[in-house]
Amino acid sequence: MTEFRAIEVRTPAGSVMGEARGGIVDFRGVRYGDRVRAGDRFSELAEPRTAQSEGAAFPQRPGALDALLGDALGELPRSDDAFVLRIQAPEGAEALPVLVFIPGGGFLSGAAHARWFEGSPLVTEGPLVLVTVNYRCGALGHLGPEGSLGEANRGLRDLKRALRWIGANIAAFGGDPGRITLAGDSAGAWYAQVLSVAPDMAGLFSRTALVSFPFEPPLDAQGYAVRRAAALDSAEPRGAGFAELGTEQLLDAQLAVARAFAGRGMALMPAADGVEISADIADLGARALDAHVDAFALITTSEEAAGFLRSVPDEAFPWPAVEGYLAARFENPTAAAEVLEAKRPDATPKERMIDAMTLFQFRSAALEIVAAASRAGKRSWLAELRLQSPLDHAYSPHCFILPFLFGNRERWHDAPMLEGIEATAFARTSAGLREWLLGFVRGGAPELGGLPLPAFDAAAPLSLEFDGEGARLEAPAEWGLEPRRAPRAGGA
Repeated sequence: MTEFRAIEVRTPAGSVMGEARGGIVDFRGVRYGDRVRAGDRFSELAEPRTAQSEGAAFPQRPGALDALLGDALGELPRSDDAFVLRIQAPEGAEALPVLVFIPGGGFLSGAAHARWFEGSPLVTEGPLVLVTVNYRCGALGHLGPEGSLGEANRGLRDLKRALRWIGANIAAFGGDPGRITLAGDSAGAWYAQVLSVAPDMAGLFSRTALVSFPFEPPLDAQGYAVRRAAALDSAEPRGAGFAELGTEQLLDAQLAVARAFAGRGMALMPAADGVEISADIADLGARALDAHVDAFALITTSEEAAGFLRSVPDEAFPWPAVEGYLAARFENPTAAAEVLEAKRPDATPKERMIDAMTLFQFRSAALEIVAAASRAGKRSWLAELRLQSPLDHAYSPHCFILPFLFGNRERWHDAPMLEGIEATAFARTSAGLREWLLGFVRGGAPELGGLPLPAFDAAAPLSLEFDGEGARLEAPAEWGLEPRRAPRAGGA
Protein backbone atom coordinates (compact mmCIF):
# COMPACT_ATOMS: atom_id res chain seq x y z
CA MET A 1 0.00 0.00 0.00
CA THR A 2 1.36 3.42 -0.97
CA GLU A 3 2.28 5.53 2.03
CA PHE A 4 0.93 9.06 2.36
CA ARG A 5 2.24 12.23 3.94
CA ALA A 6 0.18 14.82 5.77
CA ILE A 7 -0.01 18.27 4.15
CA GLU A 8 -1.29 21.29 6.08
CA VAL A 9 -2.97 24.36 4.60
CA ARG A 10 -4.05 27.35 6.67
CA THR A 11 -7.48 28.92 6.13
CA PRO A 12 -9.22 31.71 8.07
CA ALA A 13 -11.11 29.05 10.06
CA GLY A 14 -7.99 27.05 10.92
CA SER A 15 -5.75 24.32 9.52
CA VAL A 16 -6.90 21.88 6.85
CA MET A 17 -5.02 18.59 6.61
CA GLY A 18 -4.61 16.69 3.34
CA GLU A 19 -3.06 13.37 2.38
CA ALA A 20 -0.32 13.40 -0.26
CA ARG A 21 -0.07 10.14 -2.19
CA GLY A 22 1.23 9.49 -5.68
CA GLY A 23 1.81 13.18 -6.34
CA ILE A 24 -1.80 14.13 -5.49
CA VAL A 25 -2.91 15.88 -2.31
CA ASP A 26 -6.45 15.03 -1.25
CA PHE A 27 -8.16 17.41 1.19
CA ARG A 28 -11.42 15.90 2.45
CA GLY A 29 -14.14 17.50 4.51
CA VAL A 30 -13.04 21.11 3.92
CA ARG A 31 -15.77 23.27 5.41
CA TYR A 32 -17.19 26.14 3.39
CA GLY A 33 -19.89 27.23 5.84
CA ASP A 34 -21.66 26.66 9.12
CA ARG A 35 -25.29 27.15 10.01
CA VAL A 36 -26.24 30.52 11.48
CA ARG A 37 -28.51 28.67 13.91
CA ALA A 38 -26.60 25.67 15.20
CA GLY A 39 -28.77 22.58 15.35
CA ASP A 40 -31.34 23.91 12.86
CA ARG A 41 -31.10 21.76 9.73
CA PHE A 42 -32.95 24.41 7.71
CA SER A 43 -30.72 27.32 8.79
CA GLU A 44 -28.95 29.57 6.33
CA LEU A 45 -25.15 29.57 6.33
CA ALA A 46 -22.41 31.87 7.53
CA GLU A 47 -18.62 31.67 7.34
CA PRO A 48 -17.26 28.35 8.65
CA ARG A 49 -16.36 28.31 12.33
CA THR A 50 -14.26 25.20 11.91
CA ALA A 51 -11.94 24.37 9.04
CA GLN A 52 -12.50 20.65 8.51
CA SER A 53 -14.77 17.74 9.39
CA GLU A 54 -15.45 14.28 7.99
CA GLY A 55 -16.23 13.80 4.32
CA ALA A 56 -19.88 13.02 4.95
CA ALA A 57 -22.93 13.26 2.70
CA PHE A 58 -26.17 14.95 3.60
CA PRO A 59 -28.92 12.49 4.63
CA GLN A 60 -30.41 10.82 1.55
CA ARG A 61 -31.95 7.60 0.32
CA PRO A 62 -30.52 5.41 -2.47
CA GLY A 63 -30.28 7.18 -5.81
CA ALA A 64 -32.74 6.52 -8.63
CA LEU A 65 -29.97 5.28 -10.94
CA ASP A 66 -28.10 3.02 -8.51
CA ALA A 67 -29.02 0.03 -10.70
CA LEU A 68 -26.74 1.54 -13.34
CA LEU A 69 -24.13 3.30 -11.22
CA GLY A 70 -23.60 1.11 -8.16
CA ASP A 71 -23.74 2.02 -4.48
CA ALA A 72 -20.91 4.52 -3.99
CA LEU A 73 -23.24 6.99 -2.28
CA GLY A 74 -24.31 4.38 0.24
CA GLU A 75 -20.75 4.00 1.53
CA LEU A 76 -20.52 7.52 2.94
CA PRO A 77 -21.38 8.62 6.47
CA ARG A 78 -24.39 10.93 6.77
CA SER A 79 -24.64 14.28 8.51
CA ASP A 80 -27.06 17.22 8.62
CA ASP A 81 -23.91 19.35 8.83
CA ALA A 82 -22.08 18.18 5.68
CA PHE A 83 -21.21 21.65 4.35
CA VAL A 84 -17.92 20.41 2.96
CA LEU A 85 -15.76 20.33 -0.15
CA ARG A 86 -13.24 17.84 -1.43
CA ILE A 87 -10.14 19.45 -2.96
CA GLN A 88 -7.70 17.40 -5.04
CA ALA A 89 -4.51 19.07 -6.28
CA PRO A 90 -1.04 18.15 -7.54
CA GLU A 91 1.52 18.23 -4.78
CA GLY A 92 3.26 21.60 -4.81
CA ALA A 93 0.55 23.19 -7.00
CA GLU A 94 0.70 26.94 -7.56
CA ALA A 95 -1.78 29.11 -9.46
CA LEU A 96 -3.27 26.21 -11.42
CA PRO A 97 -6.64 26.39 -13.18
CA VAL A 98 -9.53 25.20 -11.03
CA LEU A 99 -12.41 22.91 -11.94
CA VAL A 100 -15.37 23.14 -9.54
CA PHE A 101 -17.68 20.18 -10.09
CA ILE A 102 -21.26 19.99 -8.75
CA PRO A 103 -22.48 16.38 -8.45
CA GLY A 104 -25.97 15.49 -9.63
CA GLY A 105 -28.60 13.20 -8.18
CA GLY A 106 -32.02 14.36 -9.32
CA PHE A 107 -32.09 17.01 -6.55
CA LEU A 108 -32.60 14.12 -4.09
CA SER A 109 -29.12 12.63 -3.68
CA GLY A 110 -25.44 13.22 -4.42
CA ALA A 111 -22.18 13.81 -2.55
CA ALA A 112 -18.81 15.42 -3.16
CA HIS A 113 -16.83 12.59 -1.55
CA ALA A 114 -18.26 9.67 -3.54
CA ARG A 115 -15.43 7.57 -4.98
CA TRP A 116 -16.83 8.35 -8.43
CA PHE A 117 -15.17 11.78 -8.22
CA GLU A 118 -11.67 10.59 -7.38
CA GLY A 119 -9.95 12.72 -10.00
CA SER A 120 -6.27 11.76 -10.24
CA PRO A 121 -6.23 11.57 -14.07
CA LEU A 122 -7.82 15.02 -14.44
CA VAL A 123 -5.67 16.56 -11.70
CA THR A 124 -2.43 15.14 -13.08
CA GLU A 125 -3.07 15.68 -16.78
CA GLY A 126 -4.51 19.16 -16.34
CA PRO A 127 -2.69 19.92 -14.26
CA LEU A 128 -5.50 21.48 -12.27
CA VAL A 129 -7.14 21.75 -8.89
CA LEU A 130 -10.39 19.76 -8.68
CA VAL A 131 -13.08 20.80 -6.19
CA THR A 132 -16.25 18.76 -5.65
CA VAL A 133 -19.08 20.30 -3.63
CA ASN A 134 -21.76 19.10 -1.21
CA TYR A 135 -25.09 20.90 -1.01
CA ARG A 136 -28.38 20.18 0.71
CA CYS A 137 -30.64 18.01 -1.41
CA GLY A 138 -34.06 16.43 -1.10
CA ALA A 139 -36.26 17.64 1.73
CA LEU A 140 -33.31 19.31 3.47
CA GLY A 141 -32.65 21.47 0.43
CA HIS A 142 -36.17 22.06 -0.87
CA LEU A 143 -38.65 22.01 2.01
CA GLY A 144 -38.90 23.86 5.31
CA PRO A 145 -41.07 24.92 8.24
CA GLU A 146 -42.37 28.20 6.80
CA GLY A 147 -43.69 27.21 3.38
CA SER A 148 -42.09 30.07 1.43
CA LEU A 149 -40.85 29.50 -2.11
CA GLY A 150 -37.36 30.54 -1.04
CA GLU A 151 -37.13 27.39 1.08
CA ALA A 152 -36.97 25.40 -2.15
CA ASN A 153 -33.67 27.09 -3.05
CA ARG A 154 -31.63 26.28 0.02
CA GLY A 155 -29.27 24.04 -1.98
CA LEU A 156 -28.64 26.84 -4.45
CA ARG A 157 -27.67 29.19 -1.63
CA ASP A 158 -25.35 26.52 -0.23
CA LEU A 159 -23.59 26.40 -3.60
CA LYS A 160 -23.27 30.17 -3.69
CA ARG A 161 -21.67 30.11 -0.27
CA ALA A 162 -19.28 27.38 -1.47
CA LEU A 163 -18.29 29.33 -4.59
CA ARG A 164 -17.54 32.43 -2.54
CA TRP A 165 -15.40 30.36 -0.18
CA ILE A 166 -13.54 28.82 -3.12
CA GLY A 167 -12.87 32.22 -4.67
CA ALA A 168 -11.45 33.53 -1.39
CA ASN A 169 -9.43 30.46 -0.37
CA ILE A 170 -8.46 28.29 -3.33
CA ALA A 171 -5.10 30.01 -3.82
CA ALA A 172 -3.90 28.44 -0.57
CA PHE A 173 -4.52 25.00 -2.15
CA GLY A 174 -2.62 25.83 -5.35
CA GLY A 175 -5.50 27.14 -7.46
CA ASP A 176 -5.83 30.38 -9.40
CA PRO A 177 -9.05 32.18 -8.34
CA GLY A 178 -8.98 34.03 -11.66
CA ARG A 179 -9.19 30.79 -13.68
CA ILE A 180 -12.16 28.87 -12.30
CA THR A 181 -14.41 26.71 -14.49
CA LEU A 182 -17.76 25.64 -13.05
CA ALA A 183 -19.10 22.25 -14.11
CA GLY A 184 -21.84 19.88 -13.06
CA ASP A 185 -23.77 16.86 -14.25
CA SER A 186 -27.54 16.36 -14.30
CA ALA A 187 -29.02 18.34 -11.38
CA GLY A 188 -25.51 19.68 -10.84
CA ALA A 189 -25.52 20.97 -14.42
CA TRP A 190 -28.92 22.56 -13.79
CA TYR A 191 -27.44 24.41 -10.83
CA ALA A 192 -24.34 25.36 -12.82
CA GLN A 193 -26.51 26.94 -15.52
CA VAL A 194 -28.51 28.93 -12.94
CA LEU A 195 -25.30 30.06 -11.23
CA SER A 196 -23.93 31.15 -14.62
CA VAL A 197 -26.72 33.70 -15.02
CA ALA A 198 -26.92 34.78 -11.35
CA PRO A 199 -25.66 38.39 -11.13
CA ASP A 200 -24.23 37.88 -7.64
CA MET A 201 -21.95 35.13 -8.96
CA ALA A 202 -20.33 37.28 -11.66
CA GLY A 203 -16.54 37.22 -11.42
CA LEU A 204 -16.33 34.01 -9.39
CA PHE A 205 -15.89 31.76 -12.45
CA SER A 206 -15.37 32.51 -16.11
CA ARG A 207 -16.69 29.49 -18.03
CA THR A 208 -19.20 26.68 -17.56
CA ALA A 209 -19.24 23.00 -18.58
CA LEU A 210 -22.64 21.29 -18.49
CA VAL A 211 -22.74 17.48 -18.49
CA SER A 212 -26.16 16.00 -19.30
CA PHE A 213 -27.94 19.28 -18.63
CA PRO A 214 -31.69 18.60 -18.24
CA PHE A 215 -34.48 20.93 -19.27
CA GLU A 216 -36.47 21.27 -16.05
CA PRO A 217 -38.52 24.42 -15.36
CA PRO A 218 -38.28 25.41 -11.69
CA LEU A 219 -41.35 24.81 -9.58
CA ASP A 220 -43.94 27.55 -9.47
CA ALA A 221 -45.94 28.42 -6.34
CA GLN A 222 -48.58 25.78 -7.02
CA GLY A 223 -46.05 23.06 -7.83
CA TYR A 224 -44.15 23.76 -4.63
CA ALA A 225 -47.28 23.95 -2.48
CA VAL A 226 -48.65 20.58 -3.61
CA ARG A 227 -45.30 18.87 -3.01
CA ARG A 228 -44.94 20.41 0.41
CA ALA A 229 -48.48 19.40 1.31
CA ALA A 230 -47.83 15.83 0.11
CA ALA A 231 -44.75 15.63 2.33
CA LEU A 232 -46.60 16.94 5.38
CA ASP A 233 -49.59 14.68 4.77
CA SER A 234 -47.33 11.63 4.73
CA ALA A 235 -45.19 12.61 7.72
CA GLU A 236 -45.29 10.57 10.88
CA PRO A 237 -46.28 11.44 13.53
CA ARG A 238 -49.31 12.93 11.84
CA GLY A 239 -49.61 16.66 12.25
CA ALA A 240 -45.92 17.20 12.93
CA GLY A 241 -44.21 20.07 11.13
CA PHE A 242 -40.89 19.75 9.33
CA ALA A 243 -39.02 21.29 12.25
CA GLU A 244 -40.26 18.48 14.55
CA LEU A 245 -39.42 15.56 12.28
CA GLY A 246 -36.35 13.43 12.80
CA THR A 247 -33.99 12.80 9.91
CA GLU A 248 -35.44 9.40 8.96
CA GLN A 249 -38.98 10.75 9.25
CA LEU A 250 -38.07 13.61 6.93
CA LEU A 251 -36.57 11.18 4.43
CA ASP A 252 -39.72 9.04 4.64
CA ALA A 253 -41.81 12.11 3.76
CA GLN A 254 -39.43 12.86 0.89
CA LEU A 255 -39.84 9.32 -0.41
CA ALA A 256 -43.63 9.68 -0.29
CA VAL A 257 -43.39 12.79 -2.49
CA ALA A 258 -41.09 10.98 -4.93
CA ARG A 259 -43.61 8.16 -5.27
CA ALA A 260 -46.56 10.53 -5.63
CA PHE A 261 -44.90 12.47 -8.45
CA ALA A 262 -43.28 9.57 -10.29
CA GLY A 263 -43.74 10.28 -13.99
CA ARG A 264 -45.10 13.77 -13.31
CA GLY A 265 -41.92 15.83 -13.08
CA MET A 266 -39.26 16.19 -10.42
CA ALA A 267 -40.32 15.24 -6.91
CA LEU A 268 -38.41 18.10 -5.28
CA MET A 269 -36.32 20.82 -6.89
CA PRO A 270 -35.72 24.58 -6.79
CA ALA A 271 -38.56 27.05 -7.33
CA ALA A 272 -38.96 30.33 -9.17
CA ASP A 273 -39.09 32.59 -6.13
CA GLY A 274 -38.34 35.84 -8.00
CA VAL A 275 -35.21 36.38 -5.89
CA GLU A 276 -32.73 33.55 -6.42
CA ILE A 277 -34.46 32.16 -9.53
CA SER A 278 -36.61 34.10 -11.97
CA ALA A 279 -39.71 32.63 -13.57
CA ASP A 280 -38.14 32.91 -17.05
CA ILE A 281 -35.04 30.85 -16.19
CA ALA A 282 -36.48 28.07 -18.38
CA ASP A 283 -36.04 30.31 -21.45
CA LEU A 284 -32.65 28.75 -22.16
CA GLY A 285 -31.82 30.92 -25.15
CA ALA A 286 -32.53 34.19 -23.38
CA ARG A 287 -30.66 33.14 -20.26
CA ALA A 288 -27.60 32.14 -22.28
CA LEU A 289 -27.58 35.70 -23.59
CA ASP A 290 -27.60 36.98 -19.99
CA ALA A 291 -24.84 34.70 -18.74
CA HIS A 292 -21.89 36.37 -17.01
CA VAL A 293 -19.47 33.63 -18.19
CA ASP A 294 -17.41 33.83 -21.39
CA ALA A 295 -17.97 30.31 -22.70
CA PHE A 296 -20.06 27.13 -22.43
CA ALA A 297 -19.17 23.51 -23.19
CA LEU A 298 -22.02 20.99 -23.21
CA ILE A 299 -22.10 17.23 -23.61
CA THR A 300 -24.96 14.72 -23.58
CA THR A 301 -25.30 10.99 -24.15
CA SER A 302 -27.20 9.62 -27.12
CA GLU A 303 -29.84 7.92 -24.94
CA GLU A 304 -30.01 9.94 -21.72
CA ALA A 305 -33.57 8.86 -20.97
CA ALA A 306 -32.69 5.17 -20.98
CA GLY A 307 -31.46 5.57 -17.42
CA PHE A 308 -34.96 6.53 -16.28
CA LEU A 309 -37.10 4.32 -18.53
CA ARG A 310 -35.06 1.11 -18.63
CA SER A 311 -37.07 -0.61 -15.87
CA VAL A 312 -40.48 0.55 -17.11
CA PRO A 313 -42.45 -2.24 -18.87
CA ASP A 314 -42.48 -2.06 -22.67
CA GLU A 315 -46.27 -2.06 -22.74
CA ALA A 316 -46.29 1.33 -20.98
CA PHE A 317 -45.27 2.92 -24.30
CA PRO A 318 -47.81 2.33 -27.08
CA TRP A 319 -47.18 4.15 -30.34
CA PRO A 320 -49.95 6.74 -29.72
CA ALA A 321 -48.20 7.77 -26.49
CA VAL A 322 -44.96 8.37 -28.38
CA GLU A 323 -46.75 10.38 -31.05
CA GLY A 324 -48.56 12.40 -28.39
CA TYR A 325 -45.29 13.14 -26.64
CA LEU A 326 -43.72 14.53 -29.82
CA ALA A 327 -46.86 16.53 -30.69
CA ALA A 328 -46.88 18.17 -27.26
CA ARG A 329 -43.18 19.03 -27.21
CA PHE A 330 -42.10 20.03 -30.72
CA GLU A 331 -43.44 22.73 -33.01
CA ASN A 332 -42.96 20.33 -35.92
CA PRO A 333 -43.53 16.83 -34.52
CA THR A 334 -43.30 15.29 -37.99
CA ALA A 335 -39.76 16.61 -38.42
CA ALA A 336 -38.84 15.38 -34.95
CA ALA A 337 -40.24 11.93 -35.77
CA GLU A 338 -38.18 11.83 -38.98
CA VAL A 339 -34.98 12.59 -37.04
CA LEU A 340 -35.75 9.76 -34.61
CA GLU A 341 -36.66 7.36 -37.42
CA ALA A 342 -33.33 8.05 -39.12
CA LYS A 343 -31.49 7.40 -35.87
CA ARG A 344 -33.19 4.06 -35.11
CA PRO A 345 -35.34 2.82 -38.03
CA ASP A 346 -36.41 -0.42 -36.32
CA ALA A 347 -37.16 1.11 -32.91
CA THR A 348 -39.77 -0.36 -30.63
CA PRO A 349 -42.22 2.13 -29.11
CA LYS A 350 -40.20 2.15 -25.88
CA GLU A 351 -36.95 2.80 -27.74
CA ARG A 352 -38.64 5.59 -29.66
CA MET A 353 -39.84 7.14 -26.38
CA ILE A 354 -36.32 6.93 -24.95
CA ASP A 355 -35.00 8.76 -28.01
CA ALA A 356 -37.85 11.28 -27.94
CA MET A 357 -37.33 12.15 -24.28
CA THR A 358 -33.57 12.39 -24.80
CA LEU A 359 -34.12 14.70 -27.75
CA PHE A 360 -36.49 17.04 -25.94
CA GLN A 361 -35.13 17.15 -22.43
CA PHE A 362 -31.39 16.95 -23.08
CA ARG A 363 -30.13 17.28 -26.65
CA SER A 364 -32.45 20.12 -27.74
CA ALA A 365 -31.70 21.96 -24.50
CA ALA A 366 -27.97 21.74 -25.18
CA LEU A 367 -28.50 22.97 -28.73
CA GLU A 368 -30.55 25.93 -27.51
CA ILE A 369 -27.78 27.04 -25.16
CA VAL A 370 -24.90 26.75 -27.62
CA ALA A 371 -26.92 28.38 -30.39
CA ALA A 372 -27.89 31.35 -28.20
CA ALA A 373 -24.34 31.70 -26.94
CA SER A 374 -23.05 31.70 -30.52
CA ARG A 375 -25.50 34.41 -31.55
CA ALA A 376 -24.51 36.47 -28.51
CA GLY A 377 -20.84 36.34 -29.42
CA LYS A 378 -19.99 33.94 -26.59
CA ARG A 379 -17.96 30.86 -27.44
CA SER A 380 -19.59 27.47 -26.95
CA TRP A 381 -19.02 23.83 -27.85
CA LEU A 382 -21.27 20.79 -28.14
CA ALA A 383 -20.41 17.09 -27.79
CA GLU A 384 -22.17 13.74 -27.49
CA LEU A 385 -21.23 10.31 -26.17
CA ARG A 386 -22.63 7.54 -28.39
CA LEU A 387 -20.68 4.59 -27.00
CA GLN A 388 -23.19 1.95 -25.90
CA SER A 389 -23.28 0.12 -22.57
CA PRO A 390 -23.36 -3.69 -22.86
CA LEU A 391 -25.99 -3.75 -20.11
CA ASP A 392 -29.33 -4.90 -21.52
CA HIS A 393 -31.42 -1.92 -22.72
CA ALA A 394 -29.10 0.65 -21.09
CA TYR A 395 -27.78 2.07 -24.40
CA SER A 396 -25.79 5.25 -23.58
CA PRO A 397 -27.65 6.33 -20.45
CA HIS A 398 -27.73 9.31 -18.13
CA CYS A 399 -24.51 9.55 -16.04
CA PHE A 400 -22.64 7.25 -18.46
CA ILE A 401 -20.24 10.10 -19.24
CA LEU A 402 -18.84 10.38 -15.71
CA PRO A 403 -16.44 7.41 -15.48
CA PHE A 404 -14.99 8.32 -18.87
CA LEU A 405 -14.68 11.99 -18.00
CA PHE A 406 -12.98 11.34 -14.67
CA GLY A 407 -10.91 8.48 -16.13
CA ASN A 408 -11.32 6.32 -13.04
CA ARG A 409 -12.97 3.07 -14.11
CA GLU A 410 -11.65 1.26 -11.03
CA ARG A 411 -13.77 3.58 -8.86
CA TRP A 412 -16.87 2.28 -10.66
CA HIS A 413 -16.13 -1.39 -10.02
CA ASP A 414 -19.75 -2.13 -9.04
CA ALA A 415 -21.42 -0.14 -11.86
CA PRO A 416 -23.47 -2.55 -14.01
CA MET A 417 -23.48 -0.09 -16.92
CA LEU A 418 -19.70 -0.53 -17.38
CA GLU A 419 -19.56 -4.33 -17.23
CA GLY A 420 -18.29 -5.76 -20.50
CA ILE A 421 -16.91 -2.56 -22.02
CA GLU A 422 -13.66 -3.48 -23.74
CA ALA A 423 -10.63 -1.88 -22.05
CA THR A 424 -9.28 -0.29 -25.22
CA ALA A 425 -12.62 1.34 -26.05
CA PHE A 426 -12.91 2.69 -22.51
CA ALA A 427 -9.35 4.06 -22.52
CA ARG A 428 -9.72 5.66 -25.95
CA THR A 429 -13.06 7.28 -25.12
CA SER A 430 -11.90 8.42 -21.69
CA ALA A 431 -8.74 10.00 -23.07
CA GLY A 432 -10.76 11.87 -25.70
CA LEU A 433 -13.32 13.16 -23.22
CA ARG A 434 -10.63 14.27 -20.76
CA GLU A 435 -8.80 16.11 -23.53
CA TRP A 436 -12.09 17.79 -24.50
CA LEU A 437 -12.74 18.97 -20.94
CA LEU A 438 -9.16 19.82 -19.96
CA GLY A 439 -8.66 22.00 -23.01
CA PHE A 440 -11.73 23.97 -21.96
CA VAL A 441 -10.53 24.32 -18.36
CA ARG A 442 -6.92 25.22 -19.23
CA GLY A 443 -7.29 27.40 -22.27
CA GLY A 444 -10.97 28.13 -22.75
CA ALA A 445 -11.47 25.79 -25.74
CA PRO A 446 -12.00 21.99 -25.80
CA GLU A 447 -9.28 20.13 -27.65
CA LEU A 448 -9.08 17.20 -30.05
CA GLY A 449 -5.78 15.69 -31.07
CA GLY A 450 -3.86 18.40 -29.26
CA LEU A 451 -5.59 21.24 -31.12
CA PRO A 452 -8.39 23.57 -29.96
CA LEU A 453 -11.76 22.89 -31.53
CA PRO A 454 -13.61 25.62 -33.42
CA ALA A 455 -16.40 27.21 -31.42
CA PHE A 456 -19.99 26.34 -32.25
CA ASP A 457 -21.27 28.38 -35.19
CA ALA A 458 -25.03 28.64 -35.59
CA ALA A 459 -24.49 29.22 -39.31
CA ALA A 460 -22.60 25.92 -39.68
CA PRO A 461 -23.28 23.86 -36.53
CA LEU A 462 -21.00 20.98 -35.52
CA SER A 463 -20.98 18.55 -32.62
CA LEU A 464 -18.06 16.38 -31.48
CA GLU A 465 -19.22 12.76 -31.42
CA PHE A 466 -17.57 10.02 -29.35
CA ASP A 467 -18.56 6.47 -30.40
CA GLY A 468 -15.84 4.31 -28.82
CA GLU A 469 -13.78 4.18 -32.02
CA GLY A 470 -12.68 7.80 -31.83
CA ALA A 471 -14.12 11.30 -32.09
CA ARG A 472 -15.27 13.30 -35.08
CA LEU A 473 -17.12 16.52 -35.84
CA GLU A 474 -20.57 16.10 -37.37
CA ALA A 475 -23.50 18.33 -38.16
CA PRO A 476 -26.13 17.59 -35.49
CA ALA A 477 -29.14 15.85 -37.04
CA GLU A 478 -31.38 17.58 -34.49
CA TRP A 479 -30.44 21.08 -35.63
CA GLY A 480 -33.44 23.18 -36.59
CA LEU A 481 -36.02 21.35 -34.48
CA GLU A 482 -37.90 23.83 -32.33
CA PRO A 483 -39.06 22.47 -28.96
CA ARG A 484 -42.06 23.82 -27.13
CA ARG A 485 -40.73 25.07 -23.82
CA ALA A 486 -43.90 26.26 -22.08
CA PRO A 487 -43.51 25.48 -18.35
CA ARG A 488 -45.56 22.56 -17.12
CA ALA A 489 -48.64 23.61 -15.14
CA GLY A 490 -47.98 23.74 -11.46
CA GLY A 491 -44.40 22.70 -12.07
CA ALA A 492 -45.64 19.12 -12.38
